[in-house]
Amino acid sequence: MITFTTPAALLLLFGLLILIFWGWPKVKYRRLRDLTSLVIRCLIFTLVVFALAGMQTAHGADRLAVVFLLDHSDSVGQNGREQQLEYVRESLNAMSPDDQAAIVVFGADAVVERPMSAGRELAAIRSTPITGNTDLEEAISLGLALFPEDAARRMVILSDGAQTIGDATASAGRAAATGVEISYVPLTREPAPEVRVLDVRAPESVSAGQFFDIGISVEASAPTDALITVLAGNVVVSREERSLAAGINNYALELQASNTGFRDFRVVVEPAQSADGYTQNNELAAFTRIDGPPSVLLVSQDAAETEHLNAALTELGFRVEQVSPNELPIGAAALESYDSVLLANVPATQLSQRRMDALNTYVRDLGGGLIVVGGPNAYAPGGYFQTPLEEALPVNMQVQDQQRIPQLTIAYVIDRSGSMTVVGPSGVENIELAKEAIIRSIDFLQPTDRAGVVSFDIDGVWIAEVQPVLDRLGLQTQVASLRAGGGTDILAGMRLAAEALANDPAPRKHIILLTDGGATANGLVELAAELNEDYNTTTSVIAIGGGPAFLEQMALRGGGNYHEVSLVESIPTIFTQETVLATRSYIIEDTFTPTVFAASPILQGITSAPNLLGYVATSPKDTAQVVLRGPAPYYDPILAQWQYGLGRAVAFTSDAAGRWGQNWVGWEDFARFWSQVVEWTIIEGTIQNIESGIVMNGEVASLSVDARTDDGSFLNGLQLTANIIPPEGESFAVPVRQIAPGQYAADFIPTQEGTYLVSLSGADQNGGTVQQTMGWVMSYSPEYRASNLADGIALLSQLAAETGGQSLANSPEAVFAHNLPARAGYTPAWPYLLLLAALLLPFDIAVRRLIITRSDLRRARAAIFGDQQAAAETVERMAALKTAKARANVD
Repeated sequence: MITFTTPAALLLLFGLLILIFWGWPKVKYRRLRDLTSLVIRCLIFTLVVFALAGMQTAHGADRLAVVFLLDHSDSVGQNGREQQLEYVRESLNAMSPDDQAAIVVFGADAVVERPMSAGRELAAIRSTPITGNTDLEEAISLGLALFPEDAARRMVILSDGAQTIGDATASAGRAAATGVEISYVPLTREPAPEVRVLDVRAPESVSAGQFFDIGISVEASAPTDALITVLAGNVVVSREERSLAAGINNYALELQASNTGFRDFRVVVEPAQSADGYTQNNELAAFTRIDGPPSVLLVSQDAAETEHLNAALTELGFRVEQVSPNELPIGAAALESYDSVLLANVPATQLSQRRMDALNTYVRDLGGGLIVVGGPNAYAPGGYFQTPLEEALPVNMQVQDQQRIPQLTIAYVIDRSGSMTVVGPSGVENIELAKEAIIRSIDFLQPTDRAGVVSFDIDGVWIAEVQPVLDRLGLQTQVASLRAGGGTDILAGMRLAAEALANDPAPRKHIILLTDGGATANGLVELAAELNEDYNTTTSVIAIGGGPAFLEQMALRGGGNYHEVSLVESIPTIFTQETVLATRSYIIEDTFTPTVFAASPILQGITSAPNLLGYVATSPKDTAQVVLRGPAPYYDPILAQWQYGLGRAVAFTSDAAGRWGQNWVGWEDFARFWSQVVEWTIIEGTIQNIESGIVMNGEVASLSVDARTDDGSFLNGLQLTANIIPPEGESFAVPVRQIAPGQYAADFIPTQEGTYLVSLSGADQNGGTVQQTMGWVMSYSPEYRASNLADGIALLSQLAAETGGQSLANSPEAVFAHNLPARAGYTPAWPYLLLLAALLLPFDIAVRRLIITRSDLRRARAAIFGDQQAAAETVERMAALKTAKARANVD
């Protein structure tokens, strides 16, 4: 049987009429030749059209193709995987020579273990899908793509049928439509001991100071003992041993609400190892909202320095919690329980990258407030340059007027010994952090400054000789070439830097030495002292993990600073901090009265203020509002505010009550000023009648929002965005669409278990604003919940019924039974058609171009049959001539 894949192309055969009309013989004496050529051309044209139409020949085929779907999710277990392997091996042994098989391994995703092939060998399964969920739909869809066209098709699912995501019945419908039979092999599970947290219950909202109960439900398959821990945020509030009975165990724990905002309560159960199969289901959390007065997290290195500020805010009704920098909560979710965070003279070197990232996310995505109060350790001198803190603040760390900053020549002396390849807690080698630190420091320098980089192991070498900072990119590219390996000779590197800086004309000269130790003093202290005393060159030392005492002496005698670094990720911040301090220009100490530059709610009711004694120089960002400015001639920002994302941030570049703000402590409006600063950073939406919730639909989290006016009418036309803050990693935004009157929805796919914060923000057409935050807990996967094996088998049976399949349990030889309708195979004919057309083309040319006479034929015949035949023909012709002549004479 002949068919065409593109029958529409056969319409081109009407072109034969044009070809016949154009090629019909016009001259009588050439008629035979032209007719022959025309026939050949029509034949070539027809062959090409058939090829374009996809001519193919159909033939019957007794071939069977089988795709095995192997469930490797956690619910199957190792015993189930061994059952699968044995079953597939026995099935492959029953293959006929023309049969083929493919293998797909799946869990939360699906991967091809073996493409369609005829081999019977199967050593082991090497594919490793994600095992925390079971997605039968994706596995079936992938399996359908592996079948050939010319074979009967069977799919065999080896699974417990415990589908947790996806819709397998949808894929089964596609299988039935394409003639694929789905059969199955149900996998049995041995009863195993298991302990799981079923539920954690907390009230939706409570008031600060109120006592409330946390409800906990734990299920155990058999009696056992377990340690149950309850955490509020990252703080343990309860830890006790419990005896669990077989079945569901319910407990209640009384707690007292403290800080306002959202608080997550996490329950962790630790049973004996022998009593538990999965650890993934031993933890669960719940959220509650704590209502009360505005809360402020006050962060400072010295509690005495912020004593008056703390007292003033507390007196005016704020709930103040004071912590040190290393006690600042890690994660935006933990910060959300505070209305505003106030950093008082806190250097960035005391804050980890994760803490600064969390502060940035807290303000930008959760609408939190941030206030940074200055001091000698804040802003540029505190290493804020190019950090998430600088990004969130309304001021830049660099001043714009370069004339006020004296020229600086700086040399970076970097340890490149083999020990610098050590990977720190941040997952980055120390040498890479050193390169990042140099690059960030160079970014801070002015174009008139000069910089050079020396590296040392057992010798010193210039990575980049001292040069003007004009081509920053070129200089930073040279820095990027720095590689570690070798010993440690600090003196070799310091000598190169000393020789270059000793006679440099810059008014400020500085050396930053970075090392992880492993060297001897060897005259280093004396060299640093000589540079400081005789050549106006200071030396600071950054010692990773501490170091010998002479390193601190180097910094002391060298007129610089000594940094003993335990948190290696702070190295880039320390470098920029050292670069700022080397200029001696960013800390301005002078008596002045701040000048009001712009109106602000912060200054409401305040008409005058005492003098300040100093501040840190900064420059305002383009969209910032500068409320107070410093003295002439620079008029630097003293108080600046701006909107950052959903939140607000305030920069106060003097200090609150230290050596610069001491006159303000006795000021009658001291408490009022600081309370109004905090109040300005706290944002509340004007639209309050918003209810929202999240439910899981398979692997998709669906956010629903119900918005109404004060009188209960639907609130339409809101432009909403949901900012999603996961337990770890970057936040992301999803648009919220209106789906019905007053109803809005958004979907996202959560990829981590744990607590999420969702911040809704937006506005209506009349300027009303929405600002609401909700908490949501992504529970552990349904893979680790108790599942009924009968339900799984029922799903597999349904898939088989829809496609004409059956259970093949204990019948591996039946997998390759040829009891399915044969599928026709098709062989494409176009290659042969085009080949024949190509072979006919020379004949067409020969008919039209070549003229063959009888003599040509005779010569050809002579060439073929040889000279003897030609001679015989000549004798025969001569005899005929003689006979003709004799007849003529008689006449």
